[in-house]
Amino acid sequence: MRSTRVVPLCLALGLALTACGGGGDDDAAEPTGSQTAAPSADSEAPPNLPDGWHYVAGDDIPAETATPELPVTVVDGTDTEVTVDDASRVIVGGDDVAAILGGLGLADLVYAAPENSASTVALEAPQQFAFSQETGTEGLLSVDGTLFIGNNPARHGDVAAQFRDAGVDAVVLDDQQSTADKIRDIAGYLGVDEAGERLAGTVEEQLAEASETAEGIGGADELRVLQVTSSGAGGANAVVGTGTAGADIVQALGATSVGVEAGLRGYSVEFSDEGLLDARPDVILMGTADLEEWGDLEGFVQAFPTLLDTPAGQAGNIVVMPSEQIKVSGPASGAGAKALALALAELAA
Repeated sequence: MRSTRVVPLCLALGLALTACGGGGDDDAAEPTGSQTAAPSADSEAPPNLPDGWHYVAGDDIPAETATPELPVTVVDGTDTEVTVDDASRVIVGGDDVAAILGGLGLADLVYAAPENSASTVALEAPQQFAFSQETGTEGLLSVDGTLFIGNNPARHGDVAAQFRDAGVDAVVLDDQQSTADKIRDIAGYLGVDEAGERLAGTVEEQLAEASETAEGIGGADELRVLQVTSSGAGGANAVVGTGTAGADIVQALGATSVGVEAGLRGYSVEFSDEGLLDARPDVILMGTADLEEWGDLEGFVQAFPTLLDTPAGQAGNIVVMPSEQIKVSGPASGAGAKALALALAELAA
């Protein structure tokens, strides 16, 4: 594999990228029905992109508009039957929930989101909260939301039960299902199944297009891809495994996810620096929010001391993408997959 620098990569990929060291087009009409929305603000290449790294972004992010039809009775990811009566102030357990609500045209319902969020909808929520095993759920209950939507049964199952005991509706998403099925489930929680099916179907079509592109060009199936993040449990550095947007995308492109291969789940802190070196990734992926958290190349090296010594690090095959396109299981992941398919083909050449 050879090292390509950011400018040649941009020229090679053309319209598949919204920006490489420059700005993207953020103008968009208000969504009406099924259409493509403009990229979020983080589609612009980060100013602290290290020399030789690559910025990749898709620009065809789908969106819908929907109006909740409540009450609705559903069975959530914890196999609990729940009736949702009021979604006027939603507390979201993670970026994926917020981004999916945004993709359904329901961003204004997101009332509170985690303070370390990466998605635009979550960052713009009126209230931000910290949640960990230490803080518990008392702070969340004081937020005065009308509906809690968690995104991990192991982490949020007990939280949701406490909300329901307090008289607040609460559902939890199964974090191990595909992005498209997460979209369908969240749409079901709000009684907007048809809009959810359209949005999920579009994402599935985009992932299929990305798969066809990768297969047609060739080379991606030979790559070992490692995705890292700054936002694992407790805000720790982590390796991305199953049940994530990145895992869906890498699988669609026919490449090997190092985290999935290692049996890691979600944003896992169960790794060692020596293990990452031995995994010999050909490509390293991260989101813009991760790079922002680490600050620069020095911060990345402090977070993962061995990665520059891997084949990916030695070749300069380190890719930064908008977090909503590679890190968040939401409507933007299909667009991210299409752009990454072309980028991986360039890196594999």
